[in-house]
Amino acid sequence: MTENTILIFLRENSSAAFGLAGALGGALLSSATGWFGRKRDHDLRLWDKLLERRIRAHEQVISIAQDLRTMLALGGMEPGGEVARTPKLLSSKEEFETWFAGEFLQAGSGSTWLTTEVRRELNFVQDYFVTFQHNLRNAPSEKYRSIGQIIRQDFIDLSSELERKAFEFFELDMFELRLSSLSDWHKYPRIDTEKRLRGTQLMLRLGEIVQLWEASGGRNQSHDQPATR
Repeated sequence: MTENTILIFLRENSSAAFGLAGALGGALLSSATGWFGRKRDHDLRLWDKLLERRIRAHEQVISIAQDLRTMLALGGMEPGGEVARTPKLLSSKEEFETWFAGEFLQAGSGSTWLTTEVRRELNFVQDYFVTFQHNLRNAPSEKYRSIGQIIRQDFIDLSSELERKAFEFFELDMFELRLSSLSDWHKYPRIDTEKRLRGTQLMLRLGEIVQLWEASGGRNQSHDQPATR
């Protein structure tokens, strides 16, 4: 076929050729648009599920903070003029241990979905309670309310810091399209943890706490040390 013949063929069939090219181009464009749309919908559905789990995990941490803050009136007044109160979780040894082994540790199981800062603070709270159990393992259940009255401020401080870190997620990180890196270390440096534990009412007033049951014939085997993991 000569060059002139080709030119004549194209001139006579140009409308059909352009129509065919347009149809092919439209089909390719439509296919590409559909693929990107499906991928976007898939990504959005996946992110919705991840976001739901992240929200649920942080809400659970806030619930833990509220548990720590809930107080039980003991009746009467303290020397400073405040109403005598104790953390409700320390109503008895059984109530505390049931909560700690259940709701608290369950919150820790969602750590994959928590921000690094919340995970670290949650682990510090766990270190505090491990220290509590280590030093007061011989304390009788009927003394828990009096112990709670002494260390009430610890529960308030732990609650406030845990809640603050959890709320930072809702204020700053909730719509970040990424999870916190699992390679980030999940605890504060040991030296910082031990320093912070030593500054708690639990450790500063441990001698006073031990006297609560020693005076009534209890025996103490405390090592007077933070029991960090």
